Amino acid sequence: MKRIYFIFIFLLTVFASNGQKNVFLEITPMFQNSVLAMNTNYVAWNGKTFKLDHFDYYLSNVQITHDGGQTTLIDSVFLIEPQNHTLFLGNHDIIQIEKIDFLVGVPKTLNTQSGSEAIDISLYPETHPLSFQSPSMYWGWQAGYMHMIIGGYADDNGDGSLESYFELHNLGDNNQKLIHLNNIIQTNSSSDQIDVYLNCQVDRWINNISISTVGIMHDEIGVNVQILNNAITENVFIQPANAGLEENIENSSVYFINENNGISLHWKNLQGIDNIKIFDLNGKTINSLINNNESGMEFIQDLHPGYYTIQFYNSNSKLIGSINAVH
Repeated sequence: MKRIYFIFIFLLTVFASNGQKNVFLEITPMFQNSVLAMNTNYVAWNGKTFKLDHFDYYLSNVQITHDGGQTTLIDSVFLIEPQNHTLFLGNHDIIQIEKIDFLVGVPKTLNTQSGSEAIDISLYPETHPLSFQSPSMYWGWQAGYMHMIIGGYADDNGDGSLESYFELHNLGDNNQKLIHLNNIIQTNSSSDQIDVYLNCQVDRWINNISISTVGIMHDEIGVNVQILNNAITENVFIQPANAGLEENIENSSVYFINENNGISLHWKNLQGIDNIKIFDLNGKTINSLINNNESGMEFIQDLHPGYYTIQFYNSNSKLIGSINAVH
């Protein structure tokens, strides 16, 4: 059966360089198609009902690749919480972001007593991400910080009661995970500000984790390694379809139809289009199409199952719009 996906197209305006810009990264926690909420019942991958009462993780060493391969490193640690997931990355001379890399977890240099830049947790200011937290994100000098914690209640026996408590504390000085995100779509909300929007898909992060039976696990092996690996293998961090939302462009739209051996891409009222490029999650160019029709259709064939970024360019090779697609 064919599935039709309709998504508004979001155009990007590339501003001329006016000096420094404030750069913000917003990572919204999602469960499937909804914003994640604490103490709300969800159905996990194995059909078990559960709810979360906490979900927190560290993010660090953000590296921005921009403007033809230049790199800017933000050497900071951020604590991401359900209610606190907008990061100010600083004021930088950036026009167009191309890639973003970051570490899930606390860097080795800060993690344990042997870290070259580590200090006693009690010496951090109260507001610092590496200071004391509630729930705790620290397991002592020997084990270091917990890179990611998740906990709540699940229905193990199917009686409708969430009777099984679970809690995963992911430790280990070698368990940090490096995330690579290519083909970044940015929003220039003003001439001096850039916003990048990501989704953190919690449903994917707990995929194949039997949270109803794991109990309380503080460890750097086993299921705690598996859930950290999920951050990469399950494509937990993705850009939403509305990542490049700008104002006053609501008359332009695009949708795609998922076919057996590819997708048919449709668009309308897309002014200035000259060519279309299709990228996989690794940033590899899968296809490149020449089409300067403001409204039209292209069939993209021989796609393997997975997630793709489709970008629209004008005749000056400027990015004017982008969507994410799944096949």
